[in-house]
Amino acid sequence: MTGRMMVMWIGLLALGAESTSPVVPQFRDVAERASLSVRLVSGNPHTKPYLVESVGGGLAVIDFNNDGWLDLYIPNGTTIERARAGEPGANGALYRNNGDGTFTDVTAESGIRTPHWGKGALAADFNNDGFQDLYITSFGPNLLYLNNGDGTFRDETARAGVGDPRWSSAAAAADFDKDGHLDLFVANYVEYDLHHLPTEGKFCSYHGLKVACGPRGLQGAGNRLYRNNGDGTFTDVSEAAGITGKEGFYALGAVWGDLDNDGHVDLVVANDTTPNDLFRNNGDGTFTNIAVESGIAFSEDGREQAGMGVELEDLDNDGLLDLMITNFSDDYNTLYRNLGDGYFQDDSHQAGLVADSWRDLSWGVGFFDFNNDGLKDIFVANGHIYPQVDGSALNLSYKQTNKLYLNTGARRFKNVTAQAGPGLREKRSFRGAAFADFNNDGRIDIVLSALDDAPTLLLNEGSMDHHWILVRLTGTQSNRFGVGARVSVRTSGVTQLREVKAGGSFASTNDPRAHFGLASHSSIDELTVDWPSGNRSVLRKVKANQILTIRE
Repeated sequence: MTGRMMVMWIGLLALGAESTSPVVPQFRDVAERASLSVRLVSGNPHTKPYLVESVGGGLAVIDFNNDGWLDLYIPNGTTIERARAGEPGANGALYRNNGDGTFTDVTAESGIRTPHWGKGALAADFNNDGFQDLYITSFGPNLLYLNNGDGTFRDETARAGVGDPRWSSAAAAADFDKDGHLDLFVANYVEYDLHHLPTEGKFCSYHGLKVACGPRGLQGAGNRLYRNNGDGTFTDVSEAAGITGKEGFYALGAVWGDLDNDGHVDLVVANDTTPNDLFRNNGDGTFTNIAVESGIAFSEDGREQAGMGVELEDLDNDGLLDLMITNFSDDYNTLYRNLGDGYFQDDSHQAGLVADSWRDLSWGVGFFDFNNDGLKDIFVANGHIYPQVDGSALNLSYKQTNKLYLNTGARRFKNVTAQAGPGLREKRSFRGAAFADFNNDGRIDIVLSALDDAPTLLLNEGSMDHHWILVRLTGTQSNRFGVGARVSVRTSGVTQLREVKAGGSFASTNDPRAHFGLASHSSIDELTVDWPSGNRSVLRKVKANQILTIRE
């Protein structure tokens, strides 16, 4: 047994001993009480005859006014008819968290206008002024709104040069060249012409049902990587970096993270009905796609899957970031365990996810410790793209329930959806999922978008017996929010790791603070931050149950 394997084995034993019957958190949908009422318009609400009507619907958690209460931005869509006529779609919504369980719609005064068919949202501080900005992906030109710091935003898309005109599904930010400025990756889906929409052909049916055509049969749009120049402008380095996706894959989800622990952030792209991508950062401004040799391009049996959302965090506390890609129905959501040295293993069967996710069509995904027991759990948002499956003989439904899997240790997960409160039993055609502690009580809440419906805000009302900590980073040499930093906490010989991200899940952005459940530990033996700049911060004997700010 190698040293690394021994460490993993000992760590899993330590974690699994008390975790075979984890405490089940309770979630309640408080969206209506919180005044989150905007409805996501996305084409024909009944039949969805075209692909563009069914794919999309991310959201972004953002503390736009820096008051310590996390706010929310939800992009919105439109209809085929309005888009063809060049008319503005339904405007997205910026909600300010009032700190009392309610939100106020401040879209009008914010200055954010979204004339295109909104798809996803990324919150990140691109100009290092200490305020998070918004990048909105669209079917149509994307938009960059810089935060003025006074509750308003200004459209800087043209000056920045990041208005990609294609069908952009998602975006993610990271400092890939370690110059202190956040760079921008845009995942693009398919080339699509509203005035020449496909209606017939080989790829316009699903198990004998006539449905929206694509994506197969359509040309992949190709991705884009923008390097932040640090002066308010960006340079398209997609070709030079080797990250364009020339193969014509259909990109839907993207997330940055240091997969091989070499200090450079890598990039995972979830592709629909085509192999996934893993772009290894070579450290010189270029990337190499190692998805096939790493084991994440295909399923365990060598099939192309239909990737939607993507998540990257350390699930088994071995110091390596594990990966999950959510997929289409008649397939399973794939959990890849990081073996180190650039290799992954399809752990979906071992984890108990294969049969359980087979009928789901899955989108947003998050690895968070929902019961604060020191083990990250898995949440998956579900919803079909074809309303036509209702009433068919396929045993599928368009509106689906989401899934919550609690980590029991020893690489096993338990579906506790039915026991976790009425909020998790709602059926909608869900898409985006974002994760944040909206009421600052140390428990991670969940916000979801659903096609042709209002948002869902699942407030975590689980047991308060377990301790926790939230870590907010302030970069000086690194980017201001510490995106790409690795935060680790050690308690009783077990070390948990979390990497701060901007973008992920499905076209969404999570809480920028690093959350850890601490189980019965009222203090942390050692808390370490490894900053993107190479600096390290170390704190010892840190009290639990607090929101801690660490300055680089």
